[in-house]
Amino acid sequence: NACMDGLLARRRAAGFPARSLAWGLWEQTTGMAAGTDELTRGRLSRRGGVLALTPEEGMQLFDAALRSDRTLLVPAKLDLRGLRADASAGATVPPLLRGLVRAGRQSARAAVTGDERRRLAERLAGLPAGERAETLLELVRTQIAVVLGYTDGHRVDPGQGLFEIGFDSLTALELRNRLGELIGTKLGAGLVFDHPTPALIVAHLSERLYGEDATGPVALSV
Repeated sequence: NACMDGLLARRRAAGFPARSLAWGLWEQTTGMAAGTDELTRGRLSRRGGVLALTPEEGMQLFDAALRSDRTLLVPAKLDLRGLRADASAGATVPPLLRGLVRAGRQSARAAVTGDERRRLAERLAGLPAGERAETLLELVRTQIAVVLGYTDGHRVDPGQGLFEIGFDSLTALELRNRLGELIGTKLGAGLVFDHPTPALIVAHLSERLYGEDATGPVALSV
């Protein structure tokens, strides 16, 4: 964590040996990689540009880290070729890798056009409060499924804790960005942390956009 990294940096500055390794994804399912399911692996590979390290590759990177004069290192296997191809096709480059992969010209285009955003706003505004909450719930569910790489038809329960099903700080930020782009409103970076279920996100959006409390209708929807 950041506190330990800072401690190691101070130790190294004082002339003592210190090194922090922030490991990437491992191919094996034991030890540090225990608990990493196939869905998480697929999401990191497909959307994050991170490939799984074999034990041999991990040991090679460990040896290289020991020879480095840097305190903090990130031993990871990155699919930069795939990320560059995706960026050229207009995909968004993960924020942490934008210093390594130049965003393609198409990626600067907004993911949602002004007309699409306006049509969604008009559709929502024309619905009764209960139906509007249901529509927002489907919108939120769809974006959650996209972020986590779920297959079509997988529906997240309105009361399901998002961090219980694989969300982390990066996917939380991606969901915030996607929802903000769709509804045309800048949302706080802590959206998912402050409202960690689909129902709570919908209630927040309803109050933010329409001054409505959507907790009741959404909580009953499955």
